Amino acid sequence: MALKLLVIDDHPLILEGIAAALEGFCGGVHIVAARTAEKGLAAATAHPDLDLVLLELVLPGVSGFALIRQLRERFPHLPIVVLSAMDDAASVSRAMKAGAIGFVPKSSATTVLLNVLRQVLENNATPSALAATQPASSAHVPNVGIARDLQLLTLRQIEVLSRMCQGKANKQIASELGLSEKTVKAHVTAIFKVLGVANRTQAALAARSVGVVFAT
Repeated sequence: MALKLLVIDDHPLILEGIAAALEGFCGGVHIVAARTAEKGLAAATAHPDLDLVLLELVLPGVSGFALIRQLRERFPHLPIVVLSAMDDAASVSRAMKAGAIGFVPKSSATTVLLNVLRQVLENNATPSALAATQPASSAHVPNVGIARDLQLLTLRQIEVLSRMCQGKANKQIASELGLSEKTVKAHVTAIFKVLGVANRTQAALAARSVGVVFAT
């Protein structure tokens, strides 16, 4: 059965590009398109069988941030992923706090978008939301091998990697996740092994090399 996605973006070329990128994804995708926040809300109401919403932050009238909050209030179980050119750290954080479960910059490769959508759908919108961040100053080609390796990590390891990418020490990670430092150290070792890296810096760079950073 094809997935049903609502794409809210005011640029027709973006809608066409998304449709092309998702062709054949997970057995097929049916896309419902809307070009404004108001039409997006109306479409979500008219299509109660939606699997996911993909939206731009910069929209005519109501902002994408406000739209995320409205969608979350009206459809609390509907996963929301942002696909936007507005990809600075503050915007990513604001979107996630508003209720988005994932964030993909429009500068990302198609593989990044597919990886984010796949994990959001497979994890049924778990609290360990997936955000793809890619600084504008660091153009690079995503490493598909590393992207596959990231998918081998457990949700707990993803939570640990998320905090490693934020520069947090084992003690702080342990406190935030309610774990012992010994357990966190074991997770860090496992992450190094899966990603084929030797230290925390390399692990963070490996995650960012595919345009992906896990956020909680």
